[in-house]
Amino acid sequence: MSGFGVLFVLLTLQQQPADLIVLNARVYTADVTRPVAEALAVRGGRIAFVGSARGALALVGPRTQRLDLGGQTVIPGMVDAHAHLLGLGQALRTVNLVGTRSYDEVIARVVERAKTARPGEWIRGRGWDQNDWADTRFPTHQALSRAVPNNPVYLTRVDGHAALVNAKALELAQVTAATPDPAGGRFMRDSAGTPTGVLIDGAQGVVGRVIPAASRAELQAQTLAAITELNRWGLTGIHDAGVNAEGIAVYEGLAREGRYSLRNYVMIRDNDEGIDAFMRRGPQNALYDGRLWIRAIKLSADGALGSRGAALLEPYSDDPGNTGQPTGARPVRGRAA
Repeated sequence: MSGFGVLFVLLTLQQQPADLIVLNARVYTADVTRPVAEALAVRGGRIAFVGSARGALALVGPRTQRLDLGGQTVIPGMVDAHAHLLGLGQALRTVNLVGTRSYDEVIARVVERAKTARPGEWIRGRGWDQNDWADTRFPTHQALSRAVPNNPVYLTRVDGHAALVNAKALELAQVTAATPDPAGGRFMRDSAGTPTGVLIDGAQGVVGRVIPAASRAELQAQTLAAITELNRWGLTGIHDAGVNAEGIAVYEGLAREGRYSLRNYVMIRDNDEGIDAFMRRGPQNALYDGRLWIRAIKLSADGALGSRGAALLEPYSDDPGNTGQPTGARPVRGRAA
């Protein structure tokens, strides 16, 4: 191609109109040589220009959408370095316990949800933290069981390393005073050795195994709801700390269909039965137009401080005799990512 032909092609590309131009904005570029701009242009789903309003307006075509921000701020999409996408999706559809100031408030929120629950339906919730209450001791199930006796209740603590369940849930899981603590977890017990309803780390799975699994359609709906919520707050990427094979299959299905408006660095859950298949598949990078990376494994060595499950050299000051416990991370073999 002649020099004139190359120049003609470059000029033609430069003159292609933008799909969207954003004007009258404070655009933070993350470029130290030009930290702030006043406009940007988007073409084909990608930023084609950042700079002056005059430069952006030069890319206006008959179908270009204009957006005047009136001086509002624009920043690059944020990335959360430790997130749980399906956990967020589930939380958006369960009882929100974040910010509760007492055990009574937790119970009140569960009672309200129980009014619309089907007979026998599991009621899920997340976000309680006894350290935010006037009485910072761990709760026991009795008050919750009296308030909601007929529906099994499973309430995950804010850190995800403990849960509170009611008597119905303990009954369905066949947990009694004779039930031994599982490896990497424990049932909190009263002075008689009876489980109080608080499950630490590995003990969560003993009750969790009897909760009906979400269907593929439900997992898809949870994922889409979580992505919408993340995008609403300016998050365009996450590091997803621990996802099982079924969840990853849902992610891939949505991304393949073009319904996954997120960049997700997925960590495979170390105790998932499908991990060997992922190891044979090998590291996956920037799948589906840069939507998914599947090349890491989430390992947990112990629990969390707030739920008194983190392994310590000395006992907890408010829980004599308890030094936490290792959770027994599974060794993984295979080619490195």
